[in-house]
Amino acid sequence: MLPPPTTPVLLWGLLLFLTATLAGRVHAHYTSGDVVYHPLSHFWTGVGFCPAGDIDHKGISAALSARELQMNLRQIAALPVGAVTHIRIHWLLELVQFLQYDMSGVPKYDFGKFDNFIDFLHEELRLSPVLEFMGNPGQVFTENPQQISFFWDHFVKTTLNHQIVRHGSARMTNWRYETWNEPDLSGYNTLNLTLDYYLEYVQAVRRGLSKAGGVHSHTNLPMYRALRGPAGLFKNLNSHPRCWKLLQLCNQRMVHCPIDVLTFHRKGLNGSAVEVVNASLSLLAKIYKEYPNLKQLPVANDEADPVAGWSTPREFQADVRYGVTLMSTVMQHWHAKLSGGPLSRLESISHDNAFLSYHPHEFTQRTLLAHFRMNETNPPHSQFIQKPVYAALGMLAKLGSRAADMELVNMDTKHSVQVWRTVSGGMGGPGQYMATIFLSPEEAVPKITAFHHKYTLNMSIANESAFITELLMPHNTDPYYLWTQAGSPAYPNANLREAMRRAQTPRLYETGPIWQYNSELVINSASIPLPWAMLLRVCSATWPKLKRPQQLSIVEVTHREVFISWREHPKSMQCLKSYEVWFKQRGGQGSAADWLMISRDWHLPYPSFQYAPNGQTGSVNGFYKVRGVDVFNETSPFSQIVEYLEL
Repeated sequence: MLPPPTTPVLLWGLLLFLTATLAGRVHAHYTSGDVVYHPLSHFWTGVGFCPAGDIDHKGISAALSARELQMNLRQIAALPVGAVTHIRIHWLLELVQFLQYDMSGVPKYDFGKFDNFIDFLHEELRLSPVLEFMGNPGQVFTENPQQISFFWDHFVKTTLNHQIVRHGSARMTNWRYETWNEPDLSGYNTLNLTLDYYLEYVQAVRRGLSKAGGVHSHTNLPMYRALRGPAGLFKNLNSHPRCWKLLQLCNQRMVHCPIDVLTFHRKGLNGSAVEVVNASLSLLAKIYKEYPNLKQLPVANDEADPVAGWSTPREFQADVRYGVTLMSTVMQHWHAKLSGGPLSRLESISHDNAFLSYHPHEFTQRTLLAHFRMNETNPPHSQFIQKPVYAALGMLAKLGSRAADMELVNMDTKHSVQVWRTVSGGMGGPGQYMATIFLSPEEAVPKITAFHHKYTLNMSIANESAFITELLMPHNTDPYYLWTQAGSPAYPNANLREAMRRAQTPRLYETGPIWQYNSELVINSASIPLPWAMLLRVCSATWPKLKRPQQLSIVEVTHREVFISWREHPKSMQCLKSYEVWFKQRGGQGSAADWLMISRDWHLPYPSFQYAPNGQTGSVNGFYKVRGVDVFNETSPFSQIVEYLEL
């Protein structure tokens, strides 16, 4: 929980005037008034985790097929479209099973379990895998150390060719491929790769990628697949020689460098976003000093987390502070990218927070969801509560396609509010859209602030626009607070679970901290405790209307309880206010009156809803449909109707 308030310190008189118009043209950047907007690729949409259990085919298969892990991933995939696009799972290739060597001594593999899991990720959840080439199916690589180059070349090529046959090259264009994770750590280097063997392995992976089938449809040439690596910690040269040696070889002959994106891992020390960015800047400055030719490569921080050790319980990871820190991490990286320094070639960052938490640290581990294993039911099942950091990723997904640099607005001599303005549309296209994030300091400061921010809109659109503001803040949008107030039960009952779910989404404010007059929006956070994150969206009336939700899915949680999710259309969700979920029990007569809105009084800004009817006689059996409501209170068409029957 956040520390209790102490004597408040009043902050007076901060009034900032910012003008943001929506006119202008874009070339390399876009200028609106005195603000320069740059093309914004949403570079923060990767998550990752390491499965629990033994690192072999049996152990990884059991971990990744577990219902609780798949429900964890299903909930992560139910964030707004584009919030999470890639998932990096250690030891994923252990799902491949070695069968035998053929007459020529070439391994033959069974891809059945690997295929099933990839289908679940890619086809059902619409998540693109980051394939780390790490594993040892059937001990093939340890039994044949002298042939490591041939066997890795063959394994990579065979794996990709198999997937190309199943999915087609075009549907795999967003997949990512990476070398062995942190190869200088003995806990990961299970093949005991020596320095020379490691370099052979990387070259073999590069060859296997290049040999795999598939062509560009418009050129009919082989499809080039970028290889990422070395995914290292890059401690000193003596203790981490493999990663450093690979960089040295690349620097000497860039044309033969096997990696196309330089990946590394840099986390904070004490939970600060600034620490993550500064650690990355320091490492890259060191790399570029030693190996200046590597400045040609894009870079990515695969594990840009506020502090190392996902399973170590930390209270800030349970509440709004972690959400604010993650958002600040994204904003700080954007600022560093625009500053022209070592991070100017930043391609992406990823968050290692897709783990499955466990008792008694349901909320406090570095995860997106709090996981409760309900062992008292028959059979046992899992319940998930979305943490504020989950909501933070959803808020980031609403940002536009062009962004200004991050601004700092002073609150007092020690604290500032981070402001990040983004836009989409305009320039002759259909409609205009603005999304701005306001972020208080990350730490929980025991005071309430009097922060004002006056946001002036272009008069030409003011009268035909609508705005909406959503807020993450302590207690109101903090399920952890409700759980601890209830005594932190290991098995929260249905009433407490519902209360926590009502607090797990950003708070919608149509009045309150923001009000409007004469085309000006004035933000007054005087009543909001720190820390907080605010998303302000402004939509013109000509912005594309909401499309109908797609792929409505109903999955059992336990008896008489279901998790409902659907897919959003990427070009129309920016101006969404909330969703409505409708239900009709089996046996109805088919009239409109039979339909009940089971999400009444819920704010559902993200495409999911967990439904457990009240009372002992309620049923989940029946028909479901969903529609969206936008900021103008106009509704989308309903999704297709889906029938659910509990077995």
